[in-house]
Amino acid sequence: MATQMGSEEGFKATIAEYLESLPTQFCRRVFSNPAACLAIFRLLSTVGKQLVMSMLYLETAIKLQDIYQWAKVEHQPLVRSKVHQLRKLQILAEERGTVSLNPVFREQLRNALTGGGDFSSFGIPFTGSTGNRGVSKKWLASYANDRWEAILHFMVGHSADAEPPSESVRGILRMSRLMEDSEDGMKITNSGFQFLLQDPGSQVWTVLLQYLRLAEMQDMDVVEVLNFMFQLVSLQLGRPYSTEALTRNQQKMLSELCSFGLLYQDNVGAPQFYPTHLITSLSSSGASHSGPSGVDNAAAAASGTGRSAIPTGSKATGELAKPSSQGFIILETNCRMYAYTNSALQIAILNLFVHLVNRFPNFITGALTRDSIRRALMRGITADQIITFLTTHAHPQMQGRTPVLPITVTDQIRLWEQERNRLRPTAAYFYKDFGQKQEYERMFKYAQDIGVIIWASNEKRQLVVTRQGHAKIAELVKSQRANAAKQ
Repeated sequence: MATQMGSEEGFKATIAEYLESLPTQFCRRVFSNPAACLAIFRLLSTVGKQLVMSMLYLETAIKLQDIYQWAKVEHQPLVRSKVHQLRKLQILAEERGTVSLNPVFREQLRNALTGGGDFSSFGIPFTGSTGNRGVSKKWLASYANDRWEAILHFMVGHSADAEPPSESVRGILRMSRLMEDSEDGMKITNSGFQFLLQDPGSQVWTVLLQYLRLAEMQDMDVVEVLNFMFQLVSLQLGRPYSTEALTRNQQKMLSELCSFGLLYQDNVGAPQFYPTHLITSLSSSGASHSGPSGVDNAAAAASGTGRSAIPTGSKATGELAKPSSQGFIILETNCRMYAYTNSALQIAILNLFVHLVNRFPNFITGALTRDSIRRALMRGITADQIITFLTTHAHPQMQGRTPVLPITVTDQIRLWEQERNRLRPTAAYFYKDFGQKQEYERMFKYAQDIGVIIWASNEKRQLVVTRQGHAKIAELVKSQRANAAKQ
Protein backbone atom coordinates (compact mmCIF):
# COMPACT_ATOMS: atom_id res chain seq x y z
CA MET A 1 0.00 0.00 0.00
CA ALA A 2 1.58 3.27 -1.11
CA THR A 3 1.02 6.69 0.38
CA GLN A 4 2.28 10.22 0.20
CA MET A 5 3.44 11.14 3.69
CA GLY A 6 5.55 14.24 3.17
CA SER A 7 6.17 17.22 1.00
CA GLU A 8 9.28 18.94 -0.24
CA GLU A 9 8.94 21.58 2.46
CA GLY A 10 8.01 19.21 5.26
CA PHE A 11 10.47 16.41 4.54
CA LYS A 12 12.14 15.18 7.71
CA ALA A 13 15.88 15.67 8.06
CA THR A 14 16.55 12.76 10.44
CA ILE A 15 15.45 9.16 10.59
CA ALA A 16 14.02 9.83 14.06
CA GLU A 17 11.88 12.70 12.75
CA TYR A 18 10.76 10.53 9.86
CA LEU A 19 9.65 7.73 12.19
CA GLU A 20 7.86 10.25 14.41
CA SER A 21 5.87 11.45 11.40
CA LEU A 22 4.58 7.96 10.53
CA PRO A 23 0.89 7.23 11.24
CA THR A 24 0.16 4.60 13.86
CA GLN A 25 -0.75 1.90 11.35
CA PHE A 26 2.52 2.45 9.49
CA CYS A 27 4.53 2.26 12.72
CA ARG A 28 2.80 -1.01 13.53
CA ARG A 29 3.94 -2.44 10.19
CA VAL A 30 7.51 -1.22 10.74
CA PHE A 31 7.58 -2.65 14.26
CA SER A 32 6.38 -6.04 12.99
CA ASN A 33 9.85 -6.52 11.49
CA PRO A 34 12.46 -7.81 14.01
CA ALA A 35 15.37 -6.34 12.03
CA ALA A 36 13.72 -2.92 11.99
CA CYS A 37 13.09 -3.04 15.75
CA LEU A 38 16.72 -3.97 16.44
CA ALA A 39 18.04 -1.23 14.12
CA ILE A 40 15.80 1.40 15.76
CA PHE A 41 16.90 0.20 19.21
CA ARG A 42 20.57 0.55 18.23
CA LEU A 43 19.97 4.12 17.06
CA LEU A 44 18.57 5.18 20.44
CA SER A 45 20.69 7.08 22.94
CA THR A 46 22.27 5.21 25.84
CA VAL A 47 19.53 6.37 28.22
CA GLY A 48 16.84 5.44 25.71
CA LYS A 49 18.29 1.94 25.35
CA GLN A 50 18.39 1.55 29.13
CA LEU A 51 14.74 2.53 29.45
CA VAL A 52 13.67 0.09 26.73
CA MET A 53 15.68 -2.80 28.18
CA SER A 54 14.32 -2.12 31.67
CA MET A 55 10.75 -2.51 30.39
CA LEU A 56 11.32 -5.16 27.72
CA TYR A 57 10.15 -8.06 29.88
CA LEU A 58 7.55 -6.18 31.93
CA GLU A 59 4.08 -7.42 31.04
CA THR A 60 2.25 -4.63 32.87
CA ALA A 61 2.41 -0.87 32.64
CA ILE A 62 4.62 1.09 35.03
CA LYS A 63 3.99 4.50 36.59
CA LEU A 64 5.84 7.42 35.08
CA GLN A 65 6.90 8.62 38.51
CA ASP A 66 8.50 5.24 39.19
CA ILE A 67 10.54 5.54 35.99
CA TYR A 68 11.77 8.99 36.99
CA GLN A 69 12.91 7.53 40.31
CA TRP A 70 15.35 5.26 38.45
CA ALA A 71 17.67 8.26 38.12
CA LYS A 72 19.14 10.69 40.61
CA VAL A 73 17.25 13.94 41.06
CA GLU A 74 19.73 15.97 39.00
CA HIS A 75 19.38 13.54 36.07
CA GLN A 76 15.59 13.19 36.10
CA PRO A 77 15.04 15.97 33.50
CA LEU A 78 17.16 13.93 31.08
CA VAL A 79 15.04 10.83 31.73
CA ARG A 80 11.86 12.87 31.18
CA SER A 81 13.14 14.08 27.80
CA LYS A 82 14.07 10.54 26.73
CA VAL A 83 10.65 9.22 27.76
CA HIS A 84 9.09 12.00 25.69
CA GLN A 85 11.21 11.04 22.67
CA LEU A 86 10.27 7.37 23.01
CA ARG A 87 6.60 8.36 23.11
CA LYS A 88 7.02 10.43 19.93
CA LEU A 89 8.60 7.40 18.26
CA GLN A 90 5.55 5.39 19.43
CA ILE A 91 7.87 2.95 21.20
CA LEU A 92 6.26 3.90 24.51
CA ALA A 93 2.51 4.17 25.06
CA GLU A 94 1.17 6.34 27.89
CA GLU A 95 -2.20 5.92 29.57
CA ARG A 96 -3.40 7.54 32.82
CA GLY A 97 0.04 8.29 34.15
CA THR A 98 1.48 4.86 33.28
CA VAL A 99 3.64 3.80 30.35
CA SER A 100 4.46 0.52 28.66
CA LEU A 101 6.36 -0.58 25.59
CA ASN A 102 4.45 -0.80 22.35
CA PRO A 103 3.39 -4.50 22.40
CA VAL A 104 4.38 -5.10 18.76
CA PHE A 105 7.78 -3.47 19.25
CA ARG A 106 8.34 -5.37 22.50
CA GLU A 107 7.53 -8.75 20.95
CA GLN A 108 9.67 -8.25 17.85
CA LEU A 109 12.63 -6.80 19.75
CA ARG A 110 12.52 -9.85 22.01
CA ASN A 111 12.54 -12.04 18.90
CA ALA A 112 15.47 -10.12 17.45
CA LEU A 113 17.51 -10.51 20.65
CA THR A 114 16.67 -14.17 21.23
CA GLY A 115 16.57 -15.44 17.62
CA GLY A 116 12.83 -16.04 17.46
CA GLY A 117 10.17 -14.89 15.02
CA ASP A 118 10.81 -14.20 11.33
CA PHE A 119 14.59 -14.39 11.21
CA SER A 120 14.56 -13.88 7.41
CA SER A 121 14.04 -10.16 8.14
CA PHE A 122 17.80 -10.09 8.79
CA GLY A 123 18.47 -11.26 5.24
CA ILE A 124 18.85 -14.73 3.76
CA PRO A 125 22.53 -15.77 3.47
CA PHE A 126 23.53 -16.92 0.00
CA THR A 127 24.64 -20.56 0.02
CA GLY A 128 25.41 -21.02 -3.68
CA SER A 129 28.72 -20.62 -5.45
CA THR A 130 30.10 -17.07 -5.61
CA GLY A 131 32.53 -17.92 -8.41
CA ASN A 132 36.29 -17.64 -8.35
CA ARG A 133 36.32 -13.95 -7.50
CA GLY A 134 37.11 -13.34 -3.83
CA VAL A 135 35.08 -10.50 -2.32
CA SER A 136 36.84 -9.72 0.97
CA LYS A 137 36.15 -7.02 3.53
CA LYS A 138 39.23 -5.18 2.34
CA TRP A 139 38.06 -5.27 -1.28
CA LEU A 140 34.54 -4.15 -0.31
CA ALA A 141 35.99 -1.21 1.65
CA SER A 142 38.05 -0.13 -1.37
CA TYR A 143 35.05 -0.52 -3.68
CA ALA A 144 32.74 1.46 -1.36
CA ASN A 145 35.28 4.24 -0.81
CA ASP A 146 35.90 4.59 -4.55
CA ARG A 147 32.17 4.83 -5.32
CA TRP A 148 31.51 7.30 -2.50
CA GLU A 149 34.52 9.44 -3.37
CA ALA A 150 33.41 9.55 -7.01
CA ILE A 151 30.15 11.17 -5.91
CA LEU A 152 31.92 13.71 -3.66
CA HIS A 153 34.44 14.48 -6.42
CA PHE A 154 31.52 15.08 -8.79
CA MET A 155 29.94 17.48 -6.28
CA VAL A 156 33.07 19.61 -5.78
CA GLY A 157 33.78 19.55 -9.51
CA HIS A 158 36.98 17.50 -9.31
CA SER A 159 36.15 14.16 -10.89
CA ALA A 160 39.82 13.08 -11.07
CA ASP A 161 39.99 9.45 -12.27
CA ALA A 162 36.73 8.46 -10.60
CA GLU A 163 33.86 7.00 -12.60
CA PRO A 164 31.08 9.59 -13.06
CA PRO A 165 27.93 8.85 -11.03
CA SER A 166 24.91 7.21 -12.60
CA GLU A 167 21.72 9.02 -13.55
CA SER A 168 19.94 7.70 -10.44
CA VAL A 169 22.68 9.21 -8.24
CA ARG A 170 22.47 12.55 -10.04
CA GLY A 171 18.68 12.44 -9.65
CA ILE A 172 18.90 12.06 -5.88
CA LEU A 173 21.56 14.80 -5.65
CA ARG A 174 19.26 17.06 -7.65
CA MET A 175 16.11 16.18 -5.70
CA SER A 176 17.83 16.69 -2.34
CA ARG A 177 19.04 20.11 -3.57
CA LEU A 178 22.66 19.18 -2.95
CA MET A 179 23.22 20.05 -6.62
CA GLU A 180 21.22 21.90 -9.23
CA ASP A 181 21.17 22.19 -13.00
CA SER A 182 22.89 25.14 -14.66
CA GLU A 183 23.99 26.16 -18.15
CA ASP A 184 27.37 24.50 -17.57
CA GLY A 185 25.87 21.30 -16.17
CA MET A 186 25.15 20.42 -12.56
CA LYS A 187 26.65 22.62 -9.86
CA ILE A 188 26.81 22.31 -6.09
CA THR A 189 24.39 24.28 -3.88
CA ASN A 190 24.80 25.79 -0.41
CA SER A 191 23.27 22.64 1.06
CA GLY A 192 25.79 20.62 -0.93
CA PHE A 193 28.72 22.50 0.61
CA GLN A 194 27.32 21.75 4.07
CA PHE A 195 26.89 18.11 3.05
CA LEU A 196 30.60 17.86 2.15
CA LEU A 197 31.65 18.89 5.66
CA GLN A 198 29.47 16.28 7.38
CA ASP A 199 30.95 13.01 8.62
CA PRO A 200 30.45 10.10 6.19
CA GLY A 201 27.76 8.47 8.33
CA SER A 202 25.67 11.64 8.30
CA GLN A 203 26.11 11.83 4.53
CA VAL A 204 24.89 8.25 4.07
CA TRP A 205 21.81 8.86 6.23
CA THR A 206 21.05 11.98 4.18
CA VAL A 207 21.09 9.87 1.00
CA LEU A 208 18.87 7.17 2.55
CA LEU A 209 16.34 9.73 3.75
CA GLN A 210 16.23 11.28 0.30
CA TYR A 211 15.65 7.81 -1.14
CA LEU A 212 12.62 7.50 1.15
CA ARG A 213 11.35 10.75 -0.26
CA LEU A 214 11.92 9.44 -3.78
CA ALA A 215 9.95 6.30 -2.88
CA GLU A 216 7.03 8.46 -1.76
CA MET A 217 7.08 10.42 -5.02
CA GLN A 218 7.08 7.18 -7.03
CA ASP A 219 4.15 5.75 -5.04
CA MET A 220 6.24 2.90 -3.67
CA ASP A 221 5.30 1.18 -0.42
CA VAL A 222 7.26 3.36 2.02
CA VAL A 223 7.08 0.82 4.85
CA GLU A 224 8.50 -1.88 2.57
CA VAL A 225 11.36 0.42 1.59
CA LEU A 226 11.96 1.43 5.21
CA ASN A 227 12.01 -2.18 6.45
CA PHE A 228 14.43 -3.17 3.68
CA MET A 229 16.64 -0.25 4.64
CA PHE A 230 16.72 -1.42 8.27
CA GLN A 231 17.43 -4.95 7.05
CA LEU A 232 20.48 -3.73 5.11
CA VAL A 233 21.73 -1.87 8.18
CA SER A 234 21.57 -5.13 10.16
CA LEU A 235 23.50 -7.28 7.67
CA GLN A 236 26.96 -8.73 8.33
CA LEU A 237 29.87 -7.17 6.50
CA GLY A 238 31.61 -9.42 3.97
CA ARG A 239 28.84 -12.02 3.83
CA PRO A 240 26.85 -12.62 0.60
CA TYR A 241 23.05 -12.50 0.81
CA SER A 242 20.46 -13.96 -1.53
CA THR A 243 18.25 -11.79 -3.73
CA GLU A 244 15.71 -14.58 -4.33
CA ALA A 245 13.10 -13.40 -1.80
CA LEU A 246 13.36 -9.67 -2.66
CA THR A 247 10.33 -7.89 -4.10
CA ARG A 248 10.46 -5.80 -7.26
CA ASN A 249 10.79 -2.57 -5.23
CA GLN A 250 13.59 -4.06 -3.16
CA GLN A 251 15.39 -5.24 -6.32
CA LYS A 252 15.17 -1.72 -7.70
CA MET A 253 16.43 -0.25 -4.44
CA LEU A 254 19.29 -2.76 -4.40
CA SER A 255 20.44 -1.68 -7.85
CA GLU A 256 20.30 2.04 -7.04
CA LEU A 257 22.11 1.74 -3.69
CA CYS A 258 24.93 -0.12 -5.48
CA SER A 259 25.56 3.13 -7.38
CA PHE A 260 26.38 4.83 -4.08
CA GLY A 261 28.74 2.07 -2.93
CA LEU A 262 26.44 1.02 -0.09
CA LEU A 263 25.99 -2.44 -1.63
CA TYR A 264 27.91 -4.54 -4.16
CA GLN A 265 26.41 -6.84 -6.78
CA ASP A 266 28.44 -8.57 -9.52
CA ASN A 267 25.89 -7.54 -12.13
CA VAL A 268 22.23 -6.65 -12.38
CA GLY A 269 20.20 -9.76 -11.68
CA ALA A 270 23.00 -11.62 -9.86
CA PRO A 271 21.63 -14.03 -7.24
CA GLN A 272 23.67 -12.50 -4.41
CA PHE A 273 24.78 -9.11 -3.09
CA TYR A 274 27.21 -7.84 -0.44
CA PRO A 275 26.69 -4.98 2.04
CA THR A 276 29.63 -2.59 2.50
CA HIS A 277 30.85 -0.84 5.64
CA LEU A 278 29.08 2.37 4.58
CA ILE A 279 25.69 0.83 5.45
CA THR A 280 26.44 -1.94 7.97
CA SER A 281 28.01 0.53 10.41
CA LEU A 282 25.04 2.93 10.53
CA SER A 283 23.52 1.25 13.60
CA SER A 284 26.77 0.25 15.33
CA SER A 285 27.13 0.96 19.02
CA GLY A 286 29.50 3.81 18.29
CA ALA A 287 27.09 5.44 15.90
CA SER A 288 24.38 6.67 18.12
CA HIS A 289 24.54 10.32 18.86
CA SER A 290 25.24 12.62 15.99
CA GLY A 291 24.46 13.25 12.41
CA PRO A 292 21.07 13.27 10.81
CA SER A 293 20.01 9.98 12.16
CA GLY A 294 21.32 10.46 15.59
CA VAL A 295 24.40 8.58 14.51
CA ASP A 296 27.96 9.35 15.50
CA ASN A 297 30.66 8.95 12.84
CA ALA A 298 28.50 6.29 11.31
CA ALA A 299 30.81 5.23 8.55
CA ALA A 300 32.85 3.44 11.08
CA ALA A 301 35.05 0.68 10.29
CA ALA A 302 34.80 -2.15 7.94
CA SER A 303 36.33 -4.39 10.53
CA GLY A 304 34.92 -2.77 13.65
CA THR A 305 37.76 -0.38 14.40
CA GLY A 306 36.04 2.93 13.65
CA ARG A 307 37.17 3.94 10.18
CA SER A 308 36.32 6.86 7.98
CA ALA A 309 34.78 6.30 4.59
CA ILE A 310 37.21 8.78 3.01
CA PRO A 311 40.77 7.49 2.86
CA THR A 312 43.48 9.86 4.01
CA GLY A 313 46.00 8.55 1.53
CA SER A 314 46.02 7.56 -2.10
CA LYS A 315 43.22 5.38 -3.38
CA ALA A 316 45.79 3.30 -5.21
CA THR A 317 46.94 1.75 -1.96
CA GLY A 318 43.75 -0.28 -1.77
CA GLU A 319 43.89 -0.30 2.02
CA LEU A 320 40.97 0.23 4.35
CA ALA A 321 40.12 3.79 5.20
CA LYS A 322 42.29 5.23 7.93
CA PRO A 323 40.97 5.48 11.49
CA SER A 324 39.62 8.89 12.42
CA SER A 325 42.36 9.12 15.06
CA GLN A 326 44.89 9.36 12.20
CA GLY A 327 44.02 12.96 11.37
CA PHE A 328 46.06 14.99 8.93
CA ILE A 329 45.51 18.68 9.84
CA ILE A 330 47.75 20.81 12.04
CA LEU A 331 46.47 24.28 12.93
CA GLU A 332 48.61 26.99 14.55
CA THR A 333 47.44 29.86 16.75
CA ASN A 334 48.18 32.31 13.92
CA CYS A 335 45.59 30.49 11.70
CA ARG A 336 48.23 28.80 9.55
CA MET A 337 47.28 25.28 8.50
CA TYR A 338 49.36 22.28 7.43
CA ALA A 339 47.69 19.18 5.98
CA TYR A 340 49.47 15.84 5.43
CA THR A 341 47.44 14.49 2.54
CA ASN A 342 47.59 13.88 -1.20
CA SER A 343 43.87 13.16 -1.55
CA ALA A 344 42.43 15.42 -4.25
CA LEU A 345 39.04 15.21 -2.52
CA GLN A 346 40.33 16.34 0.87
CA ILE A 347 42.27 19.17 -0.74
CA ALA A 348 39.14 20.27 -2.62
CA ILE A 349 37.12 20.26 0.63
CA LEU A 350 39.82 22.27 2.46
CA ASN A 351 39.79 24.75 -0.40
CA LEU A 352 36.19 25.57 0.51
CA PHE A 353 37.30 27.54 3.57
CA VAL A 354 41.14 27.64 3.53
CA HIS A 355 43.41 29.89 1.48
CA LEU A 356 45.83 27.31 0.06
CA VAL A 357 49.41 28.56 -0.40
CA ASN A 358 51.74 25.66 -1.27
CA ARG A 359 51.29 22.07 -2.36
CA PHE A 360 53.95 19.38 -2.07
CA PRO A 361 53.77 15.57 -2.36
CA ASN A 362 51.62 14.39 0.61
CA PHE A 363 51.64 17.90 2.12
CA ILE A 364 49.91 21.26 1.64
CA THR A 365 50.06 24.58 3.49
CA GLY A 366 47.50 27.31 3.80
CA ALA A 367 45.80 29.71 6.18
CA LEU A 368 42.38 30.53 7.51
CA THR A 369 41.75 34.09 6.42
CA ARG A 370 38.85 36.49 6.70
CA ASP A 371 38.19 36.24 2.97
CA SER A 372 38.37 32.43 2.86
CA ILE A 373 35.98 32.07 5.80
CA ARG A 374 33.59 34.67 4.35
CA ARG A 375 33.65 32.79 1.04
CA ALA A 376 32.61 29.63 2.89
CA LEU A 377 29.91 31.47 4.82
CA MET A 378 28.46 32.81 1.55
CA ARG A 379 28.14 29.21 0.35
CA GLY A 380 26.04 28.30 3.39
CA ILE A 381 28.78 26.69 5.47
CA THR A 382 28.65 27.64 9.16
CA ALA A 383 31.47 28.36 11.58
CA ASP A 384 30.52 25.35 13.70
CA GLN A 385 30.75 23.05 10.68
CA ILE A 386 34.24 24.33 9.87
CA ILE A 387 35.37 23.90 13.47
CA THR A 388 33.87 20.40 13.66
CA PHE A 389 35.60 19.36 10.43
CA LEU A 390 38.98 20.67 11.63
CA THR A 391 38.54 18.95 15.00
CA THR A 392 37.52 15.63 13.48
CA HIS A 393 40.50 15.57 11.11
CA ALA A 394 43.07 17.06 13.49
CA HIS A 395 46.52 15.45 13.56
CA PRO A 396 47.16 12.97 16.43
CA GLN A 397 49.59 15.47 18.00
CA MET A 398 46.68 17.90 18.32
CA GLN A 399 44.13 15.28 19.41
CA GLY A 400 45.82 14.99 22.79
CA ARG A 401 45.23 18.66 23.59
CA THR A 402 42.25 20.16 25.38
CA PRO A 403 40.75 21.85 23.48
CA VAL A 404 41.95 20.24 20.27
CA LEU A 405 41.99 23.48 18.24
CA PRO A 406 43.55 26.73 19.51
CA ILE A 407 40.90 28.87 21.19
CA THR A 408 42.17 31.96 19.38
CA VAL A 409 41.41 30.32 16.02
CA THR A 410 37.93 29.03 16.89
CA ASP A 411 36.99 32.41 18.40
CA GLN A 412 38.24 34.21 15.29
CA ILE A 413 36.21 31.95 12.99
CA ARG A 414 33.06 32.69 14.99
CA LEU A 415 33.82 36.43 15.01
CA TRP A 416 34.12 36.41 11.22
CA GLU A 417 30.75 34.67 11.08
CA GLN A 418 29.20 37.26 13.42
CA GLU A 419 30.47 40.04 11.15
CA ARG A 420 28.40 38.64 8.33
CA ASN A 421 25.36 37.79 10.44
CA ARG A 422 24.80 41.21 11.99
CA LEU A 423 21.66 41.56 9.88
CA ARG A 424 19.22 38.69 9.48
CA PRO A 425 16.22 38.88 7.13
CA THR A 426 12.91 37.85 8.68
CA ALA A 427 9.64 37.38 6.80
CA ALA A 428 7.12 39.78 8.36
CA TYR A 429 4.03 41.95 7.78
CA PHE A 430 3.89 45.72 8.34
CA TYR A 431 0.68 47.32 9.69
CA LYS A 432 0.14 51.09 9.52
CA ASP A 433 -2.48 53.80 8.84
CA PHE A 434 -4.83 52.73 11.63
CA GLY A 435 -8.00 54.84 11.54
CA GLN A 436 -8.46 55.02 15.31
CA LYS A 437 -6.18 54.73 18.31
CA GLN A 438 -8.47 52.13 19.90
CA GLU A 439 -8.18 49.93 16.79
CA TYR A 440 -4.38 50.03 16.96
CA GLU A 441 -4.29 49.35 20.71
CA ARG A 442 -6.68 46.40 20.35
CA MET A 443 -4.56 44.83 17.61
CA PHE A 444 -1.31 45.60 19.48
CA LYS A 445 -2.58 43.91 22.65
CA TYR A 446 -3.74 40.83 20.74
CA ALA A 447 -0.40 40.53 18.92
CA GLN A 448 1.45 40.98 22.20
CA ASP A 449 -0.63 38.28 23.91
CA ILE A 450 0.15 35.69 21.23
CA GLY A 451 3.81 36.75 21.06
CA VAL A 452 4.13 37.65 17.37
CA ILE A 453 5.40 41.26 17.58
CA ILE A 454 8.78 41.92 15.94
CA TRP A 455 8.69 45.74 16.21
CA ALA A 456 6.14 48.36 17.17
CA SER A 457 5.84 52.14 17.45
CA ASN A 458 2.94 53.33 19.60
CA GLU A 459 3.53 56.96 18.60
CA LYS A 460 3.30 56.26 14.84
CA ARG A 461 0.73 53.47 15.30
CA GLN A 462 2.86 51.04 13.32
CA LEU A 463 3.25 47.34 13.92
CA VAL A 464 5.46 44.60 12.46
CA VAL A 465 4.42 40.99 13.13
CA THR A 466 5.66 37.55 12.08
CA ARG A 467 4.25 35.67 9.11
CA GLN A 468 2.45 33.24 11.44
CA GLY A 469 1.06 36.15 13.46
CA HIS A 470 -0.34 37.82 10.36
CA ALA A 471 -2.61 34.85 9.68
CA LYS A 472 -4.02 34.99 13.23
CA ILE A 473 -4.48 38.77 13.13
CA ALA A 474 -6.23 38.49 9.77
CA GLU A 475 -8.71 36.05 11.34
CA LEU A 476 -9.31 38.52 14.20
CA VAL A 477 -9.96 41.41 11.82
CA LYS A 478 -12.27 39.25 9.73
CA SER A 479 -14.33 38.21 12.77
CA GLN A 480 -14.52 41.81 14.02
CA ARG A 481 -15.77 43.02 10.66
CA ALA A 482 -18.35 40.23 10.56
CA ASN A 483 -19.61 41.18 14.01
CA ALA A 484 -19.76 44.86 13.02
CA ALA A 485 -21.78 44.00 9.92
CA LYS A 486 -24.33 42.08 12.01
CA GLN A 487 -24.80 45.07 14.28
